[in-house]
Amino acid sequence: MSNHARPRPLLVTLRSLGGNQLAIAVAAIIALFLFGEIISPGFLSFGHLMSVLRLSVFLGIVALGQCLVVMAGGEGIDLSVGSVLSLGVCVSSSLLLGKDSNIPAALLASLGAGFAIGMVNGAGISYVGIPPLIMTLAMASVVEGLSLIYTGGYPKGSAPPLLEALGSGRILDIPNILVLWVVIIIAATIILFRKRWGAVLFGVGANSLTAELSGINVKRFRMFVYGISGAISGLAGFFVLGYTGTPYLNLGAPYLMTSIAAVAIGGNSLAGGSGSYVGAAIGCILLTTLSSILVALKTTESIRQIVYGSLVFLIVVAYTRRRQD
Repeated sequence: MSNHARPRPLLVTLRSLGGNQLAIAVAAIIALFLFGEIISPGFLSFGHLMSVLRLSVFLGIVALGQCLVVMAGGEGIDLSVGSVLSLGVCVSSSLLLGKDSNIPAALLASLGAGFAIGMVNGAGISYVGIPPLIMTLAMASVVEGLSLIYTGGYPKGSAPPLLEALGSGRILDIPNILVLWVVIIIAATIILFRKRWGAVLFGVGANSLTAELSGINVKRFRMFVYGISGAISGLAGFFVLGYTGTPYLNLGAPYLMTSIAAVAIGGNSLAGGSGSYVGAAIGCILLTTLSSILVALKTTESIRQIVYGSLVFLIVVAYTRRRQD
């Protein structure tokens, strides 16, 4: 644990963000945009580029929580992120009612609801011993039921002007939400690689026994990581409402598979203990660009989900073979 107890020098960190895998992901993004321009002229325009990046933000926020869970090790994964995002949308809209003055209460409620759900996930995994896949999948079903009960099947309310300006507005043709995401990426990178909390996260993920012997309560730490993941998903729902303007059920469904794929594409070890949020962010941009290509090709949502699922499968197979080698 001694090697992980100290924050890493930032230069060393930047050199180890994913190496060739990130370079391949960036090259793939460029190739997709070039292909998009061929099949749909204007795909490479500045306006469309900003639109793709804006859509990447919402996936990117969800992927942050997923990334932390994976980094914490213990075969960590959170299959409830999409359901929690949907609940965050419903809770936010019902409290906002289109009024800017209600933003603080709605923001706290979204964060609090997500954090509470994440803590239940973490408690079941850490203290009861339920496998993460089973625990978070079961919780996703519970949360979907809670959303239906809370809304009666018809979400009420709407986003206020200030939140809509954040979700859909632009400054100098740059989406406001994109600027916020850049701030989040910088803050997350500093916390992960320059602060002790990040060092503990990597240490727990790399070797939980060593971390325990170093005085870290691994079970409690992982439980809080799931709590943070839930809070981040609730926050994502709050921002998604700013983009859509009005609430809908199951808005978080498309973010489940893609958040896992983005984390893997970004070079994060599925075994935990290594990786970066920068890599996950690049993975989000790649997947959003791919989605835009599929839309340009007039594919259905079912086809897009097949593509994402196949991509995750191929990534996991490649990762497993690499570990065996």
